[in-house]
Amino acid sequence: MPAVDRTPSKAAVIVTRTFAAPRELVFRACTEAPLMSQWFARGPKMPEGKILELDARPGGRYLIEVVSDMDGRTYRMQGTYREVIRPSRVSFTWWYDLADFDESLVTIDLREVDDGETELTLTHSLLPDRMRDAHRQGWEECLEALDQALGKRH
Repeated sequence: MPAVDRTPSKAAVIVTRTFAAPRELVFRACTEAPLMSQWFARGPKMPEGKILELDARPGGRYLIEVVSDMDGRTYRMQGTYREVIRPSRVSFTWWYDLADFDESLVTIDLREVDDGETELTLTHSLLPDRMRDAHRQGWEECLEALDQALGKRH
């Protein structure tokens, strides 16, 4: 069986989206369990994730259990917060128990734009090249779920 290439890519996945919600609310959706469970590591048709651990401060950890909409398997997403700068940036490591690659890094930058809207730029780095497209699609689905969650609160 050939070895799996675990070499991280030099190129990152970058996804940008604007939400009709204030920056503070979007920041809370990245750091508080009730909001985070509605969008993080899930698409719009998947059930909410179960937050098992969430300590949104530098050095704090998160652990979320989700059910895949593709095969129904349960898996866990986990990592450590690197930066938490209210209300503009959250950065954390990213790994899940079915991954065949090493820990990667996600950074979310939030910027206020016109009329109380927020621009979110998500950068996912240190992924192997072979995983970039799947993670781009996954994050786009997550951000669609975030838009739905914010619409319920805004």
